[in-house]
Amino acid sequence: GKTVKRKPLPVAKNPVKVPKEFIKLHQDVTLAVDTFFLNKIPFFVSLSHVIYFTGAHHLPNRKIDSIFNAFKEICTCHLHHGFCIKLVLTDGEFEPLRSLIKVIPQGPKLNLSAKDEHVADVERCTRVIKKRARAMWHAMPFNKIPSLLMIHLIFQAIQLLNYFPSKGGVLATLSPVTIMSGETLDCKKQLCLQIGQCCQAHEEETPHNSQHPCTKGAITSGPSGNIQGGCHFMALNTGQKITHHSWTEVPMPDTMIA
Repeated sequence: GKTVKRKPLPVAKNPVKVPKEFIKLHQDVTLAVDTFFLNKIPFFVSLSHVIYFTGAHHLPNRKIDSIFNAFKEICTCHLHHGFCIKLVLTDGEFEPLRSLIKVIPQGPKLNLSAKDEHVADVERCTRVIKKRARAMWHAMPFNKIPSLLMIHLIFQAIQLLNYFPSKGGVLATLSPVTIMSGETLDCKKQLCLQIGQCCQAHEEETPHNSQHPCTKGAITSGPSGNIQGGCHFMALNTGQKITHHSWTEVPMPDTMIA
């Protein structure tokens, strides 16, 4: 009730300038895509060759329209940062995408693998993502977690993979995120809270002349991705996602009820 909302951190951006010659040399990108399930939740995953930038989207269903929307989003992300996807490697289940990709101006060429074969590098990437998410899950003191937190486990695992240079990547000193956008990892902002940590998130607007609580119980679901270091939370009373820049850490109880 007496908790005071902290002043938000200023937006201070200091991007790393990637040489234009490098972007021009590697602007034609080959993309490997696939879908996978985690606890019956579908995801669309993509891996850029040479850059080794990994992207993932939560799919509401496995219909071709949902997959195509996720594919367009990853293509737009590459175009925005100066890279153009020329070739897409995937397996036979993405055959319906061929007619939709033709509609895109200067769309990429779709290359399908043979029957009972898969694209090895994206399959390996999916395996690594699942192992990272499993490790984070078992580090939490919960027997069960909701779907919202499970989705953010995948996003957190991919975000950490992109923040560090990839083995076999074109540049050994720059991470995939730095190559794409010039952003670097700030541990005091992006990693200030662990996923699954109990916090008290401040309410959006609490009238001073009321008896409403200043904060509400929440569980951290990962960084929001903004420059000043905001976080996503899952409200304990509603189970909905909330985004805040101010919070108060609370100690983890000895016993947890899943």
